[in-house]
Amino acid sequence: MNFTHYDLGGLAKGRTVEVTLQGNSANVYLLDHPNMVKYVKGQPFAAMGGLMKSSPIRLQTTAVGHWHVVIDLPNGYGTVKTGHRLLAGSVPPTVSTKAVMFKATEAQMRAVAAENAANVSAGRPAPRPEKPLTSATPAPLPQSADDQISCNACGILTRPGKFCTDCGAPMSAERICPTCSTANTFDCKFCSECGLKLAG
Repeated sequence: MNFTHYDLGGLAKGRTVEVTLQGNSANVYLLDHPNMVKYVKGQPFAAMGGLMKSSPIRLQTTAVGHWHVVIDLPNGYGTVKTGHRLLAGSVPPTVSTKAVMFKATEAQMRAVAAENAANVSAGRPAPRPEKPLTSATPAPLPQSADDQISCNACGILTRPGKFCTDCGAPMSAERICPTCSTANTFDCKFCSECGLKLAG
């Protein structure tokens, strides 16, 4: 399946991510983890965004949770260079924060069908793509790790502590569960809602 995927990890409500495009117009989506799974399977999904003809595009999270940015080409052809970064502070979005239902594009459906058919004939389950398959030059954004949290000031993933190791801002006293998105205090070793072992 031909799309670019950025895993933003656990984010608080109201975080703004900025996406840049160079080349063709492209579909740009900000979606939570359950809808990311639907997107990969070629099912209808809910997201903020849509077809974007100019950039930068700023999208904003609407709840605490695990968020993703997906960029694809409507007809499946062409090239687009992309970049992204989490913005610090309260930056207004340029795209509505109301989630819209989208259907998979024809190109996406063809790609999913071809990929599934190839895997079935080889006796393998359909894999979930993890790497961008289009040309991408993302802004630096470390991937989530068990021992890292996102700084509320600069958005960079850093080790838990009183201050961000990148910008020096005081860190929040919360640790977001990557499974159920519950906010836990840093002294919690396990999530108070689902029992998942947290970093620590």
